[in-house]
Amino acid sequence: MPRRHAEDASVGEDSFLDTIANLVGIMIILVVVVGSKTKIDAEAYGRELAEKTPPAEWDEPVREVRALQQSLLDTQDQLRAYDLENAYRKLERDNLLVQVSLAREAVEKHLQTLDKDKRASIEQEQKLKTLQSKLNEMTEKMGAAEESKRPKIVLEHLPTPMAKTVFHREMHIKLQDNRVSLIPWDRLVDTLKQQVPLAARRNASRRSLEDTLGPIGGWMMKYRMLSVPGGMELDRFELEQVSTDEAEPIEQACSPSGRLYMELASRNPAETVVTVWIYPESFDTFRKLKMYLFEQGFLSAARPMPDGLRIGASPSGNRSSAQ
Repeated sequence: MPRRHAEDASVGEDSFLDTIANLVGIMIILVVVVGSKTKIDAEAYGRELAEKTPPAEWDEPVREVRALQQSLLDTQDQLRAYDLENAYRKLERDNLLVQVSLAREAVEKHLQTLDKDKRASIEQEQKLKTLQSKLNEMTEKMGAAEESKRPKIVLEHLPTPMAKTVFHREMHIKLQDNRVSLIPWDRLVDTLKQQVPLAARRNASRRSLEDTLGPIGGWMMKYRMLSVPGGMELDRFELEQVSTDEAEPIEQACSPSGRLYMELASRNPAETVVTVWIYPESFDTFRKLKMYLFEQGFLSAARPMPDGLRIGASPSGNRSSAQ
């Protein structure tokens, strides 16, 4: 009897364990089914959100953000361009300072090579100017009252002008509104020589061609070419000043910090003639400029210009006449 009771208890315990195992299996199946459905539902919900069009009230903020981003990029590009421009201007300034320094050294070396007579002559002229200045001061102190009542007569003396055709290197100046502007003539002409052959080849079938180059040193060049047998040739060019910022009054231009002074210091007076393009209101200023150029040892040539007419030249034009 006890043995049978033990067997019954063992069978009952096995049935209980089987039931527990079945329940666990069912729960695992339910968890897998629920997890799979949840994943499918989540993916479907994600696709639904992705396909939905953003609300209309979001469009304006998005456009503003994009506009700000583009403005930031444009500003960065401008800053980079400004940095490049500043670096270029600094190189130009350094180059100009080097040229001025070399010119001064050349002048000093030239003065050192002068013979004793020329040195003595220069020293005498300097002493004469000093004495004349002292004499003027004494005259003003002794007779200021009387001198103020008398009309002053000023006698200016320049060598008698002897016109001669210019075959030296020319330096060109514009004198308008009593202000001096340097014309980068040689740089413009050199650029034109490089550009003309290419333009002639590209437009060989045309009867005429008009084009513009620059700006170079604040100046633009407008040129015209005509068709001739075998190609095209230059008919005429005109110069237009695009910026008057570098134009200086005569007193400033002739001072050691003036552009005219520094340009003259880099040139040899024996090989350079200064051509001045003069507009009607500046003829009185031209007399001062001519006197200054003469004192510096430079010959000058005048080119009177009517109001409203641009500076220009052509292959068939006349050369300047220096005095």
